[in-house]
Amino acid sequence: MRILSVLLFTLLLTSCVTKKKFNETSASFQEVIAVQLHDSHRQQDSILTLALALERSRGGNDVLLITQDKLQDRLAIQEDELDNLKGNLSSTSSRMSQELDRLKQEKGAAEAAAADLLRRQDSIIAQFQFSVEDALNVIVESLDSTYAGGGYTVSLSAGDLTFSMQEDFLFKPRSVDKLTEQSPAIFRAVMDALQRDPLLKLMIVGHTDNQPNPRRNTNNREYGALRANFLAEEFANTYYLSPNRVIPASQGESAPIQSNATPEGQRANRRIDFILRNNVGNLLRALEKLKE
Repeated sequence: MRILSVLLFTLLLTSCVTKKKFNETSASFQEVIAVQLHDSHRQQDSILTLALALERSRGGNDVLLITQDKLQDRLAIQEDELDNLKGNLSSTSSRMSQELDRLKQEKGAAEAAAADLLRRQDSIIAQFQFSVEDALNVIVESLDSTYAGGGYTVSLSAGDLTFSMQEDFLFKPRSVDKLTEQSPAIFRAVMDALQRDPLLKLMIVGHTDNQPNPRRNTNNREYGALRANFLAEEFANTYYLSPNRVIPASQGESAPIQSNATPEGQRANRRIDFILRNNVGNLLRALEKLKE
């Protein structure tokens, strides 16, 4: 503003203008100066507004930076927690893997032990059954080579061999204590089978048909018992079979193998059963030993 006044004064001195012209010129300059002052104030306001906006922006940026820092801290904590979880998971997975391997080994050992136990059980049972199977073979071979009379049957069951002989191949007619000439071959066959396994025992069972027997005042069960007892004594006295290995018994007419309606069926039912039996107690004891 001072510069304009000096210029105006200089102009007046140099130009020698009139007062009116001076006033007009001065007014014109005053208007220019007013406009410039207004623009200057407006620019100052704009500068102030921008400065305030800048300060607010700086403040918001500081808040964002603080928030970012907090988020970074939380992220770092969560990453640490995640690392810990991963470590725990890895450790747990390793322990589970070791435990699984141990269980697999135990399972394999248990399966191997169970398989071995089954093999040993099968071996014991097979040996138990082999005794009577071997006895059957001995009897059949012995009778086939020394006795061609027929009239006998053999059958196997679990631990038992039943050798059944019709009465007239052992006893003379109407007799309970008189043996036929063929009977020694039968005794020898049974003894050969018993001697193959000292654990085998012999049960002698007398059978009849449903007709009255020839011995007076004796029922059929008693008649069969008389014959069985006589045969047991013969084994003990003549063939030296230990008495604790032979048991006499009788079923009389109660266990026919054929119908008694025909003479043939009656003859088949009049028989003696030699039952060679393996001792089940020995089998059980052998199986019990497997638990030890």
